[in-house]
Amino acid sequence: MNRIGNLFKKDLILGIKDMFVLLEVGFAVVILFLLLFLIPEDIKQEATVYVYDSTKVVENFAAASVGLDEMEEKRGEYYVNSRDELISGMLENRSAMGLIITKNSNGTYNTELLTQPYTTDAMVQYIEIDMEDLLALITPPYDFYPEEVHESVRVTALQWGLRDEIPFNQRLLPPILLMMVGLLGLFIMMSLIGQERVEATIRAFRISPAGMWEFLLSKHLLLIAIGFTTFSIIYLPMMGFGGYLPALLIILLTIILGSSVGVILGGIFDTPMASMLLIFLLLVVVALPAISLFSPAFSPEWLKLIPSYHTLFGLDAAMFPDNNSHLIWQSAGVLGGLDVVLLVLSAWIFGKLIGKEA
Repeated sequence: MNRIGNLFKKDLILGIKDMFVLLEVGFAVVILFLLLFLIPEDIKQEATVYVYDSTKVVENFAAASVGLDEMEEKRGEYYVNSRDELISGMLENRSAMGLIITKNSNGTYNTELLTQPYTTDAMVQYIEIDMEDLLALITPPYDFYPEEVHESVRVTALQWGLRDEIPFNQRLLPPILLMMVGLLGLFIMMSLIGQERVEATIRAFRISPAGMWEFLLSKHLLLIAIGFTTFSIIYLPMMGFGGYLPALLIILLTIILGSSVGVILGGIFDTPMASMLLIFLLLVVVALPAISLFSPAFSPEWLKLIPSYHTLFGLDAAMFPDNNSHLIWQSAGVLGGLDVVLLVLSAWIFGKLIGKEA
């Protein structure tokens, strides 16, 4: 234990001397400042729609069921008195759309949608279907949607919880913690090993009483200590102690995973700069699961083979609990299993690679 303590102290002094420990803590403070003061809590913007309803059927329905004032205030739907007034509103608000409702001579209704040049086809189709459904519901002959059909419709979410009400700056925390804290082991481990290889201290260490396991263990402990510090700096002011311990567990397991990969790369490449292309490719792969986190519709099975998938969803489940607590322990189990394998494998590979050096 004394040898590990001395090695840990040496690595800490080396990290402070090389500034990466101080830089890591400094970047954590900067990220926290951005999350608290510059990144907004809410980036949602309600779409503005100007409606000219010459038939008054939709306007009267809205007035009776919701209230025009409330719709204009909360939903951004403004009922105007002419086509010219509608176009004038769209010219003043370049993000707005226009909807004109007229009645044909045969009793059917006609809707005309006015869009901005950049309005997507998907949005146009959505509004068309929405208006078709609405007019079928509130006007005769009502036979498009019989009453028993409406009573049988149920919408069930696979994941309960008010996810839309989570502030935007908090929703960014899982990917930020992954990139800022979870992957620090990969870079710092390579930096530590690279420097000791350049200064030839590893060769001297091979004939010292301490073994290679102690040499690597002290560095893993240093990265865990730095990770604990930077994680707490970012997490606690943003989230408090809610979900702190399970989120900390997930991030520490991720750090160990990254540092184990860093050991292997540190043994293969003489300097960190020599591995920059590979590191860039790894970062691209690691970032892919973030797409699934923000867009659950994109969640192919192969994405779960990337360890960062389990980090992101484990952090998300710990920070924003609903009925997804099983994801925390599932993610911890996957990451923990990978850690055990990679810790042993990385130490063995590193020993073999370093043993070949003169």
